Amino acid sequence: MLLVMPASFRQVIFHVDNGGRQGGRRVVTHEYPKRDTPFAEDMGMQAQRWSFSGYLIYRPNNPMYDYVIQRARLVKALEADDAGMLVHPVFAQGGVNVMVERYSMTESREKGGYTQFDMQFVQAGSPGNSQQFPDTAAAVSNNANVQDSTATQLLNSIPG
Repeated sequence: MLLVMPASFRQVIFHVDNGGRQGGRRVVTHEYPKRDTPFAEDMGMQAQRWSFSGYLIYRPNNPMYDYVIQRARLVKALEADDAGMLVHPVFAQGGVNVMVERYSMTESREKGGYTQFDMQFVQAGSPGNSQQFPDTAAAVSNNANVQDSTATQLLNSIPG
């Protein structure tokens, strides 16, 4: 399956030799003095990670595929800022939003027209500290101003 279907990152296609996925739970283990039994605390899921050994290969019989341009496009995609969409035939079929942690690119004289990429990605997720909290001080102040103006209007409306 890996060799039949290509993978892509930021819509730049590459072929995959092998790949892997890591995940799990974040666990904090509490160990107490004078106690033989620890307590393992679940802190939620770890960020998912993917690593691939992929390649581009020169194919002169395919005029739609320019090896040099494709290699430059993949390097540019791997070095671009922020998250991008990773599609993999086994590990990310529907696509997943990831950041590139690192990559390496290797070419050799013996394998002319072949570039190997070792790539590591991490799940981009969403910011956890962006929750909006109401500005209670401003709300109290605005409410007090409304009440003061209402009281002033009432006092001014009393004949006398």
